[in-house]
Amino acid sequence: MKFYVIAAVLVLLLVAVVAMTAYAGEPLSLEQAVEAALKNHPNLKAADSQVEGAQANVLKSKSGFLPKVTLSETWSRTDNPLMVLGTKLNQASVTPSDFDPVVMNAPDPMSNYNTRLAVIQPVFNGGKEYLGIKQARLASEAAAQDRVRARQETMFNVVKAFYGLLLAKEYDKVAIQSLETSAANVKLAEARFKAGAVLQSDLLRAKVQYAEVKEMAGRSGNGVKLAAANLNFAMGVPQEAEYAVEGALSSQELKEDLEGMISGALSLRPDLSSLGLNRKNAETNVSQARTDYVPSLNLMGQADWNSDRLAGSDAKSWAVMAVLQWNLFDGLVTTSRVREASANAGRMKAMEEQMRSGVQLQVRQAYYNLQASLERIAATSSSVQEAEEGFRIVQKRYEAGMTTLVDVLGAENALIRSRTGALQALYDNNVAAAELKLAAGTL
Repeated sequence: MKFYVIAAVLVLLLVAVVAMTAYAGEPLSLEQAVEAALKNHPNLKAADSQVEGAQANVLKSKSGFLPKVTLSETWSRTDNPLMVLGTKLNQASVTPSDFDPVVMNAPDPMSNYNTRLAVIQPVFNGGKEYLGIKQARLASEAAAQDRVRARQETMFNVVKAFYGLLLAKEYDKVAIQSLETSAANVKLAEARFKAGAVLQSDLLRAKVQYAEVKEMAGRSGNGVKLAAANLNFAMGVPQEAEYAVEGALSSQELKEDLEGMISGALSLRPDLSSLGLNRKNAETNVSQARTDYVPSLNLMGQADWNSDRLAGSDAKSWAVMAVLQWNLFDGLVTTSRVREASANAGRMKAMEEQMRSGVQLQVRQAYYNLQASLERIAATSSSVQEAEEGFRIVQKRYEAGMTTLVDVLGAENALIRSRTGALQALYDNNVAAAELKLAAGTL
């Protein structure tokens, strides 16, 4: 009997340990979070598909140099005099009686099955094929750069969400610590009220402060849950997944000068490179539109089998043709297309210039934000120490009856603000460092 009791206890302990482990979630570092996002995020899968489509378009563009081969089977039935005579000629079934005027003018209906093998080989089309391949390759390179930028933005979102969860957890710790402090103040006020050393108003103020801090603790707990869901969203995993994040907010220093980062960003930013490739594509499209001014030459060949039955081969014929075509006037359609392509190329050039300026501004903004965050960290770190010491002194003075509870609560609020301000400064510093790398194209 004792053995069964011990076994049951062991089983319950094992279940409890497993449950606590499952609740805690898997350990997750920042590097693991980024790796998970690069593997799972739908945006990156969409970018991969876009690159595959652009690469397929390169293969499609090469088809302009290759012959087009078609095989067709056509059935027809007619009593049209000219078509009946032509059908008999194609079937090699003409007889002297077919030239009787009565027969020629009112022939019997006739059926024909035509099997045709046709080949068209482009020879010269003003360079359309070469330009088409060039445009497809430029589009493929632009899609590849867009994918790189999508990866960088995904990584930044993960980094920001990861630091956001660390911040939420630290906020929650501050809230819990403040809740303990407020509870202690309530007990102290109750003790002094019972001793007749303070008025009931002091006790009520302490309880109000406790209720406010308790509400803050509730919000911070919900903030942790929301931050965890946001991190899961950034990683592209189910939002209910549970992880135990590993790491802490620490100060990130400036390592490069501003001008060097701006210069590097202008050469490294993949989205700027993508826009440059699209601008070149638009310029190439102007040349593509102008090819309609140039004559084209194509070779054509076909073999025909005509019969009065399906898949018959009563008569065989062939033909070879060279087609030279020059569009002398098309109602200004080509002219309008060239102008439209030129206007679009000009627009793309202006957009590229605007983006180059925007990239410089983004780097400057992120650089200054990181610089300012370092100053805030230095200021808030000392303010936390001062607020802790100030609260300790005021609390001791209140215990000795040398000050009021209002001073204690004010010192407590100042301590909460300094702690949360220091945490916010660290978070802003870490995000600014990641944002600077994103703006410089080095993330």
